[in-house]
Amino acid sequence: MKRLPWSAITWALVWIGVAGCAAGPAREEAPRYVVSWPEAGRRQAVSVAELESWGARTVTSAYFDRALGYRDSRFTALPFETLLKRHDPGAADAVLLNCFDDYQGLIALEDIRRYRLMLATRIHLQPGIRPPDWLNPLLILVPDGSAAPFVERFLTANIREVSFVNRDRYYAPLNAVVRRHPKTARGGKLYQDNCVYCHSLGGVGGNKGGPLPARFDFARPEDRRRFERAFLAFHQNNPDKQNVAQFLPPGALEALADFLQRAAGS
Repeated sequence: MKRLPWSAITWALVWIGVAGCAAGPAREEAPRYVVSWPEAGRRQAVSVAELESWGARTVTSAYFDRALGYRDSRFTALPFETLLKRHDPGAADAVLLNCFDDYQGLIALEDIRRYRLMLATRIHLQPGIRPPDWLNPLLILVPDGSAAPFVERFLTANIREVSFVNRDRYYAPLNAVVRRHPKTARGGKLYQDNCVYCHSLGGVGGNKGGPLPARFDFARPEDRRRFERAFLAFHQNNPDKQNVAQFLPPGALEALADFLQRAAGS
């Protein structure tokens, strides 16, 4: 995708249906996002102007600034729970966030309420900051004062669709690996929290980064070392601001490799 100038970060969204779901500037009167209920076969487009009319306000997020290495960022945002009140989730217990760049996020409804998560319709960065291409509204935002844990899924950006789903069904292929190989439970949880949204596995997840078992043979020690080198080279202090390493505890890469080895075998 083309890199946008920093001032363009305040554009709201693009038309649903742009070829290839690529992000790009749109006229202010045109943007849409989609709410969907896959099991019911329903979809509804809503304008950003309508979304903001539900109570958007200017907020700050030290959580966001910490993750991106920015400071004094501001956002036009509204409580995510407002959307839940306007669009009945039915029996769903989570929202699947489909993004323009083939990233996916998944957030439990209980986490939306517990951590008072917000949806940012506009991002206002300090002058001179050139954001990465993926940093566009809609953006999941952790407001100041929230006790949300520091995880990647609470920074999902570039959202084009909010889809009401069931977590157990979404994660079923990953949970099946853990049931067969209980010792991989830690790696499976780490994969769910940080990886599957970019690296699909078992037909689940986003395709932005491609499936990892296709690139590494995790049964081979040399490939595990290559995986660790590749991960740190790309996901640590990089210009694209995809610093996933900051979300992982010590020993996480070894646990992930154990899980991925079993998942590949399955």
